[in-house]
Amino acid sequence: MVSKYKRCSSLEEAAGLLADLVKEQDGGDENYFNSQLRRYLYSIRRINQLCPTPCRVLDIGSHYLHQSTLLSLLGYDVYGLDVPLFTKAPFIQERSRLMNIQNISSGSHQLGDFLGGQDNSFNLVVCTEMLEHITFNPVVFWRRVWELLSTGGILYVTTPNVFRIRALVKNLIRFATFEGVGIPIDEILTVITYGHHWKEYSSREIRKYFKRLSPDFSVEIQTYPDADSDKNLLSKALEIVPAFRTNIEVIIRLRDKTTFLVPPALPMESKSLGHD
Repeated sequence: MVSKYKRCSSLEEAAGLLADLVKEQDGGDENYFNSQLRRYLYSIRRINQLCPTPCRVLDIGSHYLHQSTLLSLLGYDVYGLDVPLFTKAPFIQERSRLMNIQNISSGSHQLGDFLGGQDNSFNLVVCTEMLEHITFNPVVFWRRVWELLSTGGILYVTTPNVFRIRALVKNLIRFATFEGVGIPIDEILTVITYGHHWKEYSSREIRKYFKRLSPDFSVEIQTYPDADSDKNLLSKALEIVPAFRTNIEVIIRLRDKTTFLVPPALPMESKSLGHD
């Protein structure tokens, strides 16, 4: 079984092998894989353009290792990082072994406590569909990412656009019917915490977000549509306007390592540190 999963010459070949593995393992992620495959194909193609092999990659929010596996099959040296809920699942542990992925478990990523001793060792850090799930103040977390990236390295981020048509319509309906704003109560109570989109962003917000974190970040942003044949004609027409496209892609280049935003502190913490 191990010899079957060797380096692939094309992304299509890698996707076929991964589809076979997902089906064989029967871990419960087949529907998710099929629904996300077009997204994976887009991000992997972009990653390959930005940082071809040989390249050492950290995939933060490695989840079911779908994206990490595709990268590994294409010859990347891949590390994954996620919460124990995913990394400790037996089929994911087997997948990481078969695909030669070092999948790191972190229950304290909000403290920046991961991958000690690996500073400046990654050419690329990938955070796809992860930004919207962050539930904590992220400054220390992103500082650790900044430390892990080598100078000249790339942080590649994708996230849903808060101004995508479906989200705007849904929010307008909830607002007009006085249901509220933000995540519906039914989702809060019935969806596992890591599944929520706690905060979705606009392109302008994301640019401000990463520029505030460090002047060392050079930020490039574009929006792009889903290749979704089920969209109605109005959605397709409105997506001609970049601001309304479904997804945001962010390419952040680390030009240098000079300064990083100081995390906020409670008043008593500031006082104990001698701050006014």
